[in-house]
This record gives sequence, structure tokens and C-alpha cells, in this order.
Amino acid sequence: MSQLKYVKLTDDQVRARKRRNVAIALGLLGFIALVYLVTVSRMNANNDARKAAEAEALATLERADPALPPPVQPDAPVAAEAPVAAEAARP
Repeated sequence: MSQLKYVKLTDDQVRARKRRNVAIALGLLGFIALVYLVTVSRMNANNDARKAAEAEALATLERADPALPPPVQPDAPVAAEAPVAAEAARP
């Protein structure tokens, strides 16, 4: 079987390869940071738009009919349900 012959890199080639690897790594990290920042900013803008749309819908409901019960606030705690009359009458 013949022995494989590998290319032996010179010191300059090894340093050039290392510089290329570092440049690729920094470029990749920069791209990841850019995607992350764009995603966070778009989510924040969407969250603000959603809150504005909810406030507008709430104002529309309040103006719609004064006989309607007040709308449930999204941040309001849920009230405990009253016990059923049949269960309360048990001795």
C-alpha cells in the first residue's frame, strides 16, 4: 500500500488560514447579533402596535352601548366563582 502524502503548510500559510478563520467567525457573530437585534426591535414594535390596537378596541367597546357590562381588562385578576347554591345548602 502506498503511503499518503500530505501537504505541509508553511508558517505564513498557517497564519493566513488562522486570520481567515477569525474573520469568518467575527463575520458570523456579527450576522447573528444583527439578526437578534432586528428580531427584538420588530417584536417590540409589534407589541406596541398590539397594545395600541387593544386600547382602540376597548375604547370602541366603551362607546358602543352603555348597557353592556364593562369589558374585562387583560391584566385584571380573575374573580373567584361563588359557590353553587345546591352545594351551599348541604348540611
